[in-house]
Amino acid sequence: MSDGGSTWWFEVLGALRASRDGQDVALGAPKQRVVFAALVLGRNTVVGRDQIIDALWGESAPSSAVNVVHTYVAGLRRALEPRRASREQGDLLRSAGDGYRLRLDPSWVDLDVFDTRTSAAARLRAAGDLAAASEELDAAVALWRGDPLGGLPGLFAEVERSRLVEQRLTVLEERADLRLALGRGADVVAELTRLVDEYPLRERLYGMTMRALCQTGRQAEALATYRTAREILIDELGVEPGPELQRLHQAVLAGEDLTVNGEQRPQIVVQAAVPGQLPPDPASFVGRHDLLDRLDELRAETPSGLVVAITGPAGVGKTALAVHWAHRVRGDFPDGQLHVDLHGYDPQRDPLDANEVLRRFLRALGVAAGEVPSTVDERSALFRTLVSDRRMIIVLDNARGSDELMPLLAGSGCCVLVTSRRRLDGLVAHADAKLLDVDLLSDADAVDLLGRIAGSARLREEPAQVARLASLCDRLPLALRIAAARLAVAPRQPVAALVSELNDEQGRLAALGLEGGASAVRSAFDASRRALPPLPARLLALLGLHPGHDITPHMVAALAEVRLCDAVRALDLLEAAHLLTVTEPGRFMPHDLVRAYCVTLAGEELSEDERRTVAGRMLDYYLYCADLADGLLPITRGNVKISPSHVPAEIPVIDSSATAMAWLEAERVNLLAAAAYAVTHGWSVHAWQLPYTLSRLFWLLADRDSWLTTHEAATPVVRRLKDPLAQFVTLHNLGVVLTLHERFDEALEAEREALSVSRRQGHGEWQARAYTSIANILTSTGRTAEAEVQYLRAAEISKRTGSQFAEANNLHNLACLYAGEQRHTEAVQQLRAAMEIYRELGDTVGETAGLSTLAESLIALGEGAEALTAAKRALEVAVEASSVYHQGIAHDRIAQALDNLGDQQALPHWQRSLSVLTDLGAPEADGVRARLARARVSVRTPA
Repeated sequence: MSDGGSTWWFEVLGALRASRDGQDVALGAPKQRVVFAALVLGRNTVVGRDQIIDALWGESAPSSAVNVVHTYVAGLRRALEPRRASREQGDLLRSAGDGYRLRLDPSWVDLDVFDTRTSAAARLRAAGDLAAASEELDAAVALWRGDPLGGLPGLFAEVERSRLVEQRLTVLEERADLRLALGRGADVVAELTRLVDEYPLRERLYGMTMRALCQTGRQAEALATYRTAREILIDELGVEPGPELQRLHQAVLAGEDLTVNGEQRPQIVVQAAVPGQLPPDPASFVGRHDLLDRLDELRAETPSGLVVAITGPAGVGKTALAVHWAHRVRGDFPDGQLHVDLHGYDPQRDPLDANEVLRRFLRALGVAAGEVPSTVDERSALFRTLVSDRRMIIVLDNARGSDELMPLLAGSGCCVLVTSRRRLDGLVAHADAKLLDVDLLSDADAVDLLGRIAGSARLREEPAQVARLASLCDRLPLALRIAAARLAVAPRQPVAALVSELNDEQGRLAALGLEGGASAVRSAFDASRRALPPLPARLLALLGLHPGHDITPHMVAALAEVRLCDAVRALDLLEAAHLLTVTEPGRFMPHDLVRAYCVTLAGEELSEDERRTVAGRMLDYYLYCADLADGLLPITRGNVKISPSHVPAEIPVIDSSATAMAWLEAERVNLLAAAAYAVTHGWSVHAWQLPYTLSRLFWLLADRDSWLTTHEAATPVVRRLKDPLAQFVTLHNLGVVLTLHERFDEALEAEREALSVSRRQGHGEWQARAYTSIANILTSTGRTAEAEVQYLRAAEISKRTGSQFAEANNLHNLACLYAGEQRHTEAVQQLRAAMEIYRELGDTVGETAGLSTLAESLIALGEGAEALTAAKRALEVAVEASSVYHQGIAHDRIAQALDNLGDQQALPHWQRSLSVLTDLGAPEADGVRARLARARVSVRTPA
């Protein structure tokens, strides 16, 4: 805690405090203390002047804000380092660009020490030392002295306080869970009971309380705790306890042992501050002693900030080398490991960009979804901040080039391993990376690898043939593994027979679109394929036409026109031959090189007509199932008839809203890939009907990016198709999602084009829907008078044509306009009419959305009790509809109604709403976060 001259200590886990040599530093007036808090929380990074202004005044900054900030910073400099001359840069607080940096050693700050302790506890628990992990958490919790940033006023402090309190609660839960795992339930009953009272909607706390009571022989009280939990969750949130709590309840009823050995505890949720993302250490790794020694030497020569580019041809074992060495040295990098496959050479999917990789890394490092910045530069800066001075291993696998890697390079304590089929000269030039070229295995290591997989005793019987087999595989690890796997699954086949097959092989895969040396891969793939029965062998060529991420037996049955049981058997045989990998039960994925091999086979073996037919069956399968699932979602849709040419004979279970949503979410990536394939390969009908069937899913999941991408791609197709239905549906949906993205000019253009189509067809319902969307755009851009005219025109048309959904949607949106103009009585009238139609149609999503809007207007009219009733009903309907997004909105409305009534139970509903909307990435989360912070400020402000 010393800088060489003074001993420093900074506290935020309680009242804001700084001390030098045991003496408190006078931090000044409240606003100057807010500045200091912003600098401490942003320690060792540049805190911009605009950030400080926002923390002090929010949107009400005075014209003199910059000068005032300068005054406060000067005051803090004098307080921290009084002996410094006024114009001399201080050691601790310095100007940096358009802001300031407070340079603090982590050992000086209670929050950093807290994080260090919790990280150590996670490592100890992973290693099985539960007692030591519990002691670390005891020490971490002891650092808290009260409310974080206690006594600090304002919205900025409240937002930060909320985050820190949540962090402490997570640690308290983890500590309690550790004590339960140690059989010390009696030690935590009192604390858990207090936490349940304080956080009555947190199900995990109830579960741990039940376990603690059972450990002390108080099963009756454990059952009473469950009843209390159920009553509160139903009364406050309108939901039953989750499956984990219900299973625990059943275990207590059944008299099961819930002590240490028979513990039936819920899955532990631990903040991912110390990620462990390395793939398993390759079990059959052989040789490479020179390369492993060279990596050790590079690490010794460059103890901090090491970047190594491991390069070589496809299949040579670059990833295996990187992962194996990382496992060897992981003990010297206690702060965790990050790993990502960049898919630089996947022939069927785009490489991961730096923005997406950084999002994954930040989430793994504990950053909440709603707190991940949007731009590459911001994400990269936050990433470097989080890993600064941490000792971590980062593996960036299958990189295509140097440019996308630069934002991913970490701090001085990290070791970054990059694998690529290219030399990555740019990484050497700009990041001082060290190059490590990986060549083919030696003869001895190649034979060793064959023996480890196929069995060394068996191979000793035919040494000459084994040596020839290694030679035919070019000593390429991937080819060697495939050949050895063939021997392993055919224990009676002589090695000579396999050698004979490889000797006769023609038309080797010379390049595979990759660097040289990959011919043995094609040879091995072809040899493995010939050993397969006809169906799985044929299936490899058919799979070359599948554009998605993974495959299922049902899709394969449709693709190959075979029975489901035959498809299952074929996939199992391909997996046994190491040509497919099981990602989860019932889902298979080919390795990148196998995928490329399948694509090559499709081009070589299928005629153009065959490729067209097979692709049609694949697209029809996805379209048919997507349409079936879409029709079961709890939201009204149009009357577009989906009639694929090939109706699949067997489909997965899609018979309810729940199974429909589950299938759509599981196949979402494949459905998006199929839609893109339809656009690029001339399947015009599928190009617009797939996005149409997915649009309600996008709405329910608040997935506005996928909604926009699919409809933008389909728009040029429908313009060429000249099908009025296709044009209206696509253009109208495009206008809706462009409005959600606030691209209002483009949205208006799309909706006006959709309106023109509807007029040419004389279609009243289409016209009403287009006028409503145009009015929504006008409302969003402040042209409310024009918008009202369009809404009323839409109302007249929808009533005249009997278009009930269009009428309900229009009434709902008109009510939103009235509410925005404080015409709440009229808004309530329109909403009640809209909800009658929603109920008549069975549109539960429309009903819950309408009820949430109704609650807002009732609050504005002073009808707090009625608003609360509407908001609670909105939550009930959202639960019925299985719409997580609308549940988040409903919780926010319940909180607003309770807050209006002066009921502090608003806070847990805002907490639940914020959690749901943040996880979805919904933009409404920002408004909820602000309302929650204001409510907390109000609670803490004395009357």
